[in-house]
Amino acid sequence: MPARSTLLGATVAVGLLAACGGPGEPKDAHQAAPDISIGDMALAQGGIGGIGDSTSSGISETTPGTLRASLIDKTNPVKLDGVLGEWPARTPARIEVKGAAGPNAFAVAIQYDERLLYVAGDVTEDSFYRTSRFGDSEDHATLVLAFPSGGGLVAYEIGLFAGKPGESVGEVKLTDGRARHGVIAGAKIVEAPAPAGKGYTFEATIPWATFPEARLVRVGLRATARYYVSDGSASPRAILATGPGDAAHPSSLAPLLSEAEQSMVDGVLAEKGLASQAPKVDLYADVAGDAMKERVSVWGNTLTICGPGYRGGKEYFYKDLGGDLVRLDTRDVTGRGKDDLVLRRRVTVEGSTRDWFEVLSVLKGDEPTTTFGHEIAIAKDGKRVSNAVHITKGQIDVSVEPASGWDPSSYREGPVDGIEPILLPWGPTKSASYRFDGAHFTKAHEEHQTPAPGAVPPPPPMLPSRATEPPTPPVVATGSVKSGDVGAQLFSQYRRDQSVPADAKPKVDIRVHVDGDARSERVVLIGRDIVVLGPGFKGGSQYAFLTLSQFDSPSDIQDMTARDLTGDGAADLVVRGTRHVTAAGSSATLELDAIFVYQVKAGAIARVFAIETGRSQAGKRAQGLVQFVPAKDGRGFEIDVSPGRVTGWTEKTYPWSQDQPGSGVLEPLLLPWGGIRALRYGWNGSAFTRL
Repeated sequence: MPARSTLLGATVAVGLLAACGGPGEPKDAHQAAPDISIGDMALAQGGIGGIGDSTSSGISETTPGTLRASLIDKTNPVKLDGVLGEWPARTPARIEVKGAAGPNAFAVAIQYDERLLYVAGDVTEDSFYRTSRFGDSEDHATLVLAFPSGGGLVAYEIGLFAGKPGESVGEVKLTDGRARHGVIAGAKIVEAPAPAGKGYTFEATIPWATFPEARLVRVGLRATARYYVSDGSASPRAILATGPGDAAHPSSLAPLLSEAEQSMVDGVLAEKGLASQAPKVDLYADVAGDAMKERVSVWGNTLTICGPGYRGGKEYFYKDLGGDLVRLDTRDVTGRGKDDLVLRRRVTVEGSTRDWFEVLSVLKGDEPTTTFGHEIAIAKDGKRVSNAVHITKGQIDVSVEPASGWDPSSYREGPVDGIEPILLPWGPTKSASYRFDGAHFTKAHEEHQTPAPGAVPPPPPMLPSRATEPPTPPVVATGSVKSGDVGAQLFSQYRRDQSVPADAKPKVDIRVHVDGDARSERVVLIGRDIVVLGPGFKGGSQYAFLTLSQFDSPSDIQDMTARDLTGDGAADLVVRGTRHVTAAGSSATLELDAIFVYQVKAGAIARVFAIETGRSQAGKRAQGLVQFVPAKDGRGFEIDVSPGRVTGWTEKTYPWSQDQPGSGVLEPLLLPWGGIRALRYGWNGSAFTRL
């Protein structure tokens, strides 16, 4: 079973994270005709994507005026009584648009559910001027709310006029001056005296149906809240705002972060130093789940997906692209009625620059998978070879283009393992057609041509790598071994010593350098045993083995892969599997998913790291995120751990407390409510320990 490279880069992610976001100038998914041609020049000139169309800054808390909106817990709904006891902390309006008011004269908070947007205001001004006209000259608040639409923003201004007890009732109305302004059907506002006896508080609800764009898009929003202080004259005495911008200038508005987007800012974007940057790409398309659009963004080289109906509106997906993004678009390539992600990325492999064309689709669940991948351009030292791509619904055609600088006798670039190789002008295939079979695009037809004379066969496949990533020792399939080989004799000796039946088949059987001299070792996972042997290992005359006794059965071991995590030039072994345990005080079986990392050193196999990644019981599941990321010093990897998704349990019903790091044989699964936002582990020379 040869180890294969992933089309989406070298980062290994396990499980889910919670949420998405960031403003950038929004862009709806490009709805091109279903029949399109993507040639090399078209891509280079911007044919399939929106890189560079974001004009705003990033979405961190340092963005002036950023507002946060909390998703209301259905078990704890808002009681619309004007009293703000159940509300989160309010954001003060500190920008003086006009005049001056007392300190902290107005603060606002926002919440939402599937049907309504909730706004709470806290006013500390003593005076309260109200007439029956409900105009700008009266004391009132406004919420300016902008939605991504058609490559721009559509803004609304909602006036929030609290009533005056005994004299008037409150109103919620559109006040942006357009023809549609007026009292909003189904909206409500309720006021109450401030607890300190100075000023008042209010709660308001606004149906999402007020805004046509909200039917499909509820992420990537921008907003500002204002308060108008009146003295009875024709215009307000003072205007305070939480942030910049207004309905006439929506691109200046600060972000309004949904629950999902808040997690994105606090977690991945902050951790990667991307929260203050604008996304390279910001698209809105229906890629998963219900009909509402998801937000597809790229921050640096990190792809994110989130949306109001995606993973419950609280969670997001993210993936390291493992290369430089050239173009990204969303369109229905598979013909399923959902948009797929169509991307081109660029990597450097052994001195050559390679462009890969890929299609990612959310087929089952909510995580995108690669349904098509093909190399379409290679360039090196001024020489270039490329392919053209033609897409119709359910079919992708790839064809050769003329080469520049290379000919059949001078071309020496080998294919990359894990992706369809580029078609060469002098090769046997002129074009190939791939059709979607419900799971992948599979080759349906080839147009052949006569290979050019003098063409040199390409070298064997090589593994892709990135400049920022330490190289992983090459991994190849073991294949058949001659019976007279010492290695075969050693493996037979292991079978006899450990009473392993001759017909027992290895689950993993690879050659990769893990210890000893520079030659590769044979590494086998058979049953529950890891076996290592080779000509440069233990003098070539002995084997080493380790039984994975933490697993009840060989079927509990999902896989074993090899990569250089410690940065010493030799591969380490990463084992994933499920343990079955009986929880304390219960007869029910608990399933624990875990990752175990083993280093082979001086002829011995030793565990250097172990972590729980998921926990399941009776249909309920808690899933964490574990990711290997290149170490800052360029040697090896660090292990990044974050809370993930919990289904079937809530904070109140989850039967176990948050385990603490270092308290057990496994590093703990992090819970969304466990009080630990993230952990990172680094190699200290003998083990992975907390940084």
